[in-house]
Amino acid sequence: MDNISHSLAGWALSRAAGPERPRGTTLGLVLASNLPDIDIVLQARSGATYLLFHRGVTHSLVGLALLPLALAAALWWGYGRRTEFRWLALVCACGVALHILYDVVTPWGTLLLYPFSADRYSLDWLFIVDLVTWALPVAGLVASWAWPTRARAVTVAWLVALLVYAAGAGLVHRGAVVTVIDAERSAGRAVAEAFVFPRPGAPWRWSGVAAAPRSTPEPRVSVYRISGIPPAVAPVGRIERGFDDPWVAAAFATRSGQAYLWWSRAPVAVTERESGEAIVTLRDLRYSRTLVPTAETWTPFTIRFRFAERTGDLLAVEW
Repeated sequence: MDNISHSLAGWALSRAAGPERPRGTTLGLVLASNLPDIDIVLQARSGATYLLFHRGVTHSLVGLALLPLALAAALWWGYGRRTEFRWLALVCACGVALHILYDVVTPWGTLLLYPFSADRYSLDWLFIVDLVTWALPVAGLVASWAWPTRARAVTVAWLVALLVYAAGAGLVHRGAVVTVIDAERSAGRAVAEAFVFPRPGAPWRWSGVAAAPRSTPEPRVSVYRISGIPPAVAPVGRIERGFDDPWVAAAFATRSGQAYLWWSRAPVAVTERESGEAIVTLRDLRYSRTLVPTAETWTPFTIRFRFAERTGDLLAVEW
């Protein structure tokens, strides 16, 4: 989720502690609700590093264990040790946990169970910017100011409403996946994997991707636009996955290629030849301009490999 959602959620959650809440409660929850995104510092090394490791350790069990303690210690010292450290640690843990849960419902992928698993978890239920996740905590804040003696009940109410909304989006998402699979099978095509990703306006608007098995002739990937409740699909087109090209296999064999495959969810490849070079471009259909319209023709989160055609040497990797 975006940081506005995270901040509003932390702020509204602080109201549950009542009007006599200990010093540092609100600040601790707002900061903790954004703290896992401290991994933005990875951009200082490279965009590729941030791409691969955003929502990594700081969004995992390790982050949940260490980040609240570090922030609580800073607040405890900053408030002159007048607020109990245990309270600040609990508050910060709630904020970090809320951040992680918010991010899991989006399609980027979160290393939730690291170090026990290097798998990225994503439910694909909500788009990264969702106005409902802004509106519910704002409503909670307004209501808790209007009825301060009922602030705890108000907090429970907006949290339950948020849970119901997310669960409802999850049900619609599941229906959209089934609808994409049914559409492919109705067209006589086998389905190896199917994805449905939220678009702005989800859970009413989605993008669907269905991929056929490797044994199927190209084009193997179908792209759909999905709208409405219950979801209705409209085919956008079919594209080649491009995995059969030997230059793509060479790209996959590199360390960067393996890293991109680990991060991506619906990768496709395009091979071009130019001035004695074989150029392999990998992109992820989660963020393709085919699925997320932009004013530019550039597709975000791509990686390009340049090989010398005569020798097969890798000349460059461009993110």
